[in-house]
Amino acid sequence: MHRRRIQLIAGATYSVSLPKEWVKKNRLKPKQEVQITENVDGSLLITPHASESTEWTDVTLNVDRYLDSIEQIIFAVYYQGAENINLYSKEKMSKEIKSRIRKANTQMIGTEVTHEDSKRIHIKILLDKRKVDVIQTFYRISILIDSSLANLKEGLDIDEIRINENEIDRLYHLITKIIALSLTDTNILHSSKIENISLIPSYFLMAKRLENIGDNIKHMSEYLHESQKQMSFQMLRPIQDELIRCIKYLRSKNKEIFPKICPVLLDKITKSIDTVKDRIVYSYLDDILRYLIDIQVEIIKMSFYNQASRKGRA
Repeated sequence: MHRRRIQLIAGATYSVSLPKEWVKKNRLKPKQEVQITENVDGSLLITPHASESTEWTDVTLNVDRYLDSIEQIIFAVYYQGAENINLYSKEKMSKEIKSRIRKANTQMIGTEVTHEDSKRIHIKILLDKRKVDVIQTFYRISILIDSSLANLKEGLDIDEIRINENEIDRLYHLITKIIALSLTDTNILHSSKIENISLIPSYFLMAKRLENIGDNIKHMSEYLHESQKQMSFQMLRPIQDELIRCIKYLRSKNKEIFPKICPVLLDKITKSIDTVKDRIVYSYLDDILRYLIDIQVEIIKMSFYNQASRKGRA
């Protein structure tokens, strides 16, 4: 941590010197620009103002080295902001590998395959990263989850559940990408509406928990579809309401601390889930409720931090 005195120059301009070690580490030179961003708590974030790094612009991968995890590698490169992903094999790509690559491509928003032959697949990312609002994307995921939960209550349509789950996965990967880029790009940090870098862990966890809920709904639906079991899911309504309340709070910019689920209501939902005799269905429902509580815990922490920051105590 460094302390600097504010200097008044020519009676009009205030200046603060930069630590010499920081300037050297970032390879800055006299007359180069730095970017200064004001955080919601009034603090200033200073970052080297340079052209965007080309390290991840064009990425070339030998798929033969990642046969067991090619999907995860593609997602990792996507998260880092690559604009072109060039996949190749020294030998002919197998049908199975090509199929896995195509499936991974369908789970990423803003991508298209621009070239494919027996040994190569080229994926181009056309997404404008600075136009993605993370809070709005949370809202889109919540709408899909609400639709799937309503589907379970009103009569299972497995095709609709599958479509919703695929879109939830796509939005989850998009959020993960934007959050990851926000760690190093203050422009994206603010355009995404995250605004404060210290809140990124909470955004990561909430995104993951929303995806977990979507996964559980889909797995439970597949189980019910295959077993042809009919069940009542009246306990889902309060779960839907609580999820809607969470997202509504995030979108509202409410200045009060987010109120956690009422203990009486939580007890009622828990007891309702406990009446489910099918242990597989019970496990899925119990996890969905747990993930919802995890989301609420993160919102409570975020709301406290934001409130404290506004009052100058954070």
